[in-house]
Amino acid sequence: MDRLGILGAPSDWLISCHVDPEMTKKVLGIELVSLDIKELSDLYNENKDVIYPKGLLHASFDENELNKAYRLYFSIKELVKKHNLKGFTIRCFDLLGTLHTTACLGLSLLNEEGIIASCEGDVPAMISMFLANKLLKKHGFQANPSYILQDSNEFVIAHCTLPLDMCNSYKLDTHFESNTGVAIKGEMQVGPVTVFRVSADLKQYIILEGEIEQNLNQTDLCRTQIKIKLNSPDNVRYFLKNPIGNHHIITYGHNKSVLDKYLKDKGLQAVKY
Repeated sequence: MDRLGILGAPSDWLISCHVDPEMTKKVLGIELVSLDIKELSDLYNENKDVIYPKGLLHASFDENELNKAYRLYFSIKELVKKHNLKGFTIRCFDLLGTLHTTACLGLSLLNEEGIIASCEGDVPAMISMFLANKLLKKHGFQANPSYILQDSNEFVIAHCTLPLDMCNSYKLDTHFESNTGVAIKGEMQVGPVTVFRVSADLKQYIILEGEIEQNLNQTDLCRTQIKIKLNSPDNVRYFLKNPIGNHHIITYGHNKSVLDKYLKDKGLQAVKY
């Protein structure tokens, strides 16, 4: 059975994120493993000699911040190996006060390596990323809808943890909300994408297909920002009427048929809106 870790509880501001571990086993054959985030902090403190290997990234940034962010990545990877996890979600904002860095860079690197890495303790987002990777052999970008353009059936979605292999190019920046740590400002490929998430009760899912129209560069949003136009008229109403969570997963390509069949076979239904 595949094991996914939960490092700390879901962030307090998230909606619909608490998943029943027994239901996850029964419906999807996934074991959820709850871990104390202190275990990660202890590993980080033990790994004080770990530093960022120069040349790893094709972008420059503050050396001290890179060292802390890489050390956190290294420590998370140790924890994943220790507990035999295929992936995890982490209550990352708590690390700002204890470790004075963010997990953004680490999550980007780990996703690139095939270890599912989700932020803010969002368990359904983690499960969605895992399923997308399992079924499509594709990595996913976990991001928040930032604003909706209902008349044109478009929306903007943004976050700081784009997997590096989903970038056409990238720069390094600080984490948006805290202006600290190391985050990814990536340019994504314009073209077809799928928007995907399962609900916390594992009874519903949303799959929308569309096109990335452009990458944005706004100062008031998380670092990687894309505008998506959805293919079916009025699909964008979903985000206004009945969203099943904050974060949604973006994968390259139109993948609805594969995801839809798998989830229906598992007894889930497409969300009504």
